[in-house]
Amino acid sequence: MNVLKVKLMKKFALAVLFASMATAATADTYICKIKQDSKGNWIPENLAINYNPQTGKVVVNDEYIMHFHGKPVAGKVATDNAKRITFTWTLPSVRNSAGQTALRFQYRASYLKRSHKMIVTSRPSGYEDVFRGAGACKVE
Repeated sequence: MNVLKVKLMKKFALAVLFASMATAATADTYICKIKQDSKGNWIPENLAINYNPQTGKVVVNDEYIMHFHGKPVAGKVATDNAKRITFTWTLPSVRNSAGQTALRFQYRASYLKRSHKMIVTSRPSGYEDVFRGAGACKVE
C-alpha cells in the first residue's frame, strides 16, 4: 500500500469517527467495504454514510472525497422503503491522472436492508462512463 493511500485512509477513518460521534444518539452510520467492478474506476473501496432519519441529514465520506474535497460532503436520501435506502451525493470538480476533468461526479449508493449489501454507481458529468461496485456494510 502506498504512502498516499495510507494517509488518505487515516484521514477517512478520523472523519468517520467524528461524524458518527457527533450524531451517535440519533443517526445510523453505514460503514462499507466496496469491491470495484474493474480496476481504476471511481468507486471507493471504503465508504461511510452517516444518516439521521429524524432530520434527514446525510453526510458521506470516502477516500475520493477526502483526496479531492478534503472533508465529508452532504448527501440526500433518494429512496427509503422496506427493501432499500438509496443515498445520492456529488463530488465536485475532479481531475484524473491523465488530465481529464469532470466538473462533478454523481454518486448513488443503495443499501439493501435484508442482505446488508451496498451497490454503488458513479457518473462523471460530461462523459458517458458509468462506474459500479458492490460490497457489504455494517450499520452502527
